[in-house]
Amino acid sequence: MRKLFNTGSSVTIEDFTTLRVNGPYSLLKLGPDFAIISSGEYRIEASGSDLTVETLSEEVAVFTFTSITSMNVTTGTDRESAYDA
Repeated sequence: MRKLFNTGSSVTIEDFTTLRVNGPYSLLKLGPDFAIISSGEYRIEASGSDLTVETLSEEVAVFTFTSITSMNVTTGTDRESAYDA
């Protein structure tokens, strides 16, 4: 199925527990208490307690923590270790 419109990406934080990515992204690293993704020219690192991956599809990712303890957003991507989604 082809996309009719290229809408870009959006990253939202809900209730300081959920990180939601809509649009193209790459999963760089995933651990028991952290997730690192790139979206566009940004690299997002989130860590917290009790990570649960709720959705991991082509253009939607939802990561839920009991609480997010750290979040870092930087420009630039590391394409060498990316798993494109």
